[in-house]
Amino acid sequence: MKFFRKPKKISWKLTLVYSSMFILILLALNSSVYFILNNYIEREVKNSINSTLQYVLPQLQRSQLWRSTSYGAELLREISEIEGNIYFRILNQEGQIMAESKVLKDVELPAVSGFNTVREGDKNFMYSTTELPFSLFTNGYLQIVRDKKVETEFMKQLFNVLVFTSVVGSIVAIMIGYTVTRKTLKPISQMIKTVNNITVSDLSQRLEEKEPRDELTELAETFNSMLDRLEEAFYRQQQFVSDASHELRTPISVIQGYIDLLDRWGKEEAEIRDEAIEAIKKEVTNIKSMMESLLFLARGDSEDINVNRQEFDFNELISEIIRETSLLEEEHHLDVDIEANLRFYGDRRLIKQMIRIFVDNSIKYTPAGGDILIQAFEEEASFVIKIKDTGEGIPEEEIPHIFERFYRVDESRSEKKGTGLGLSIASWIIEIHGGEIEVESTVGEGTIITVEFSDNVLNNA
Repeated sequence: MKFFRKPKKISWKLTLVYSSMFILILLALNSSVYFILNNYIEREVKNSINSTLQYVLPQLQRSQLWRSTSYGAELLREISEIEGNIYFRILNQEGQIMAESKVLKDVELPAVSGFNTVREGDKNFMYSTTELPFSLFTNGYLQIVRDKKVETEFMKQLFNVLVFTSVVGSIVAIMIGYTVTRKTLKPISQMIKTVNNITVSDLSQRLEEKEPRDELTELAETFNSMLDRLEEAFYRQQQFVSDASHELRTPISVIQGYIDLLDRWGKEEAEIRDEAIEAIKKEVTNIKSMMESLLFLARGDSEDINVNRQEFDFNELISEIIRETSLLEEEHHLDVDIEANLRFYGDRRLIKQMIRIFVDNSIKYTPAGGDILIQAFEEEASFVIKIKDTGEGIPEEEIPHIFERFYRVDESRSEKKGTGLGLSIASWIIEIHGGEIEVESTVGEGTIITVEFSDNVLNNA
């Protein structure tokens, strides 16, 4: 009973289903053959009896043989010898046997109408009883009997053959069904083996994609594509955690150092105390900024940021950014070159944050006295924003990586204070608005950031 409680493999289930269907079809066909042939033989036997009756009755009537004491027995015997399996019995009105074939001796054949079957031992007869109203004095019955021995033997042999073919066919169906099913499902077994070998520490294994292409090949491709995305996401997560830990280690170490300094000398030395407090406040501010950036990116990855798109005045937004930046920055020249009456459809808060990130980045890496230019214009149904600076520039090989989280171009740039997440946030904002970004930079000459949005322009000029 335990065997039936265990979950069956799909190969066995499919084998059982297809074999059962084949066996049922085979049994139905064999049964149909048997019953059709049996009915056909029965019908032919009845036709044979009727044909004999139609021949015998006129013969007896014409020859007046019923009046003799032999009751036409000689004629009937001749017919039996010719036919080989036809026998006769003549009965009087009282049902007494007046004449009969030797084969029918001691065989009871009730005088009832219609076709009837009698089986005694190895004998199997079908007979028909017909009334003989030839004379008031000799009324009786004629029984024509057909020996079905040959037909019965044939049907027995046919039954045995059909049973044998059904049993053999069922066994062959199960064997072939199981073999074909196993072969068909072999790729799935290999997939299961490969999947079982995939662990968190090893996502490099892939399912084999065999030809010719079928549903299993498509399944393997889909699964491999999913593994590619998982591996990339897992690597990025590991890298993100590693980078975040590295970035947090420095400010925490600084804070810990100043706390130790305060603990030893800060209680008595006002200068040391003020320096420590100022440094701790600065590092806490950096950590807070980093946490906010990390939270923003995490919410962006989980699509949990509400993007409130609406039409707004882009010229007014740029004026607001320039005004706010000028209050804090006086060492650089900020210029604006924007078409009049530009309208933009998007999230005003996020677009402002994106531009501020690029402007702050340009200020951070442009020497004092350098120029920063903000341009915006409509070009062939696209909205283009450019931020140009005359700063340090970025090496060409580093440009593809600058939007990665915590990425630093070189040690000199990493000395500039920042979370290393600003450009990643800007890239996400551009992506969520369906835009594209291009970076052109020459070391020692400056950088040009070009952002292009399609179908986001509403020019009311």
